[in-house]
Amino acid sequence: MTTRLFLLGALLAPAVALAQPASDAVPPPPPPEAPQPPTVVEPDPTPTTTTTVITPAPTTEYEVIEDTYNAPIFVSGALVFGAAYGASVITAASTDDSRGNQRLYIPLAGPWLALNDRGDCEITLRSCDHETTAKVLLIADGIFQAAGVIGMIDGIFQPSTHRVVRHTAKLDTKVRVTPATIHGDPGVAVFGRF
Repeated sequence: MTTRLFLLGALLAPAVALAQPASDAVPPPPPPEAPQPPTVVEPDPTPTTTTTVITPAPTTEYEVIEDTYNAPIFVSGALVFGAAYGASVITAASTDDSRGNQRLYIPLAGPWLALNDRGDCEITLRSCDHETTAKVLLIADGIFQAAGVIGMIDGIFQPSTHRVVRHTAKLDTKVRVTPATIHGDPGVAVFGRF
């Protein structure tokens, strides 16, 4: 039994020694590469015709167009006024006539008239808890309605201008046809400017 183990150890010892890398062994340098033979490119024996089409550079022209009104400013003012006045109308329609809410149907002046009709409120009354908020909202509504109308007036009285770009190029409408060979295949080349 011990002889068998001894023989097994003798057989495995070289394999274990080969599996462990030698720390002081230097790897051999790589073999030099063989020089490549020069590549010779032979021209194609068949003649080819090359056609180059040159298009002229386009010219850019600007035309200034003056509008009768400034549409972006006018639309912005109309949207601001419409949103503020719409909120006033919804408030007037959904509440009773207490404290001047029916005056909100009047554009521009309605929020200020409703604010004037509100009057003073005693602090001890429970119905006056939200009165400060209501007054702030009426002031904001009046300011936004006025800002919207000013924006619409500004859009009407200050017309805008914008540039329209036009690209033009001189065109040669002649069509040319010539026999041509491409990669040894006969054919016809058609070129021109359309």
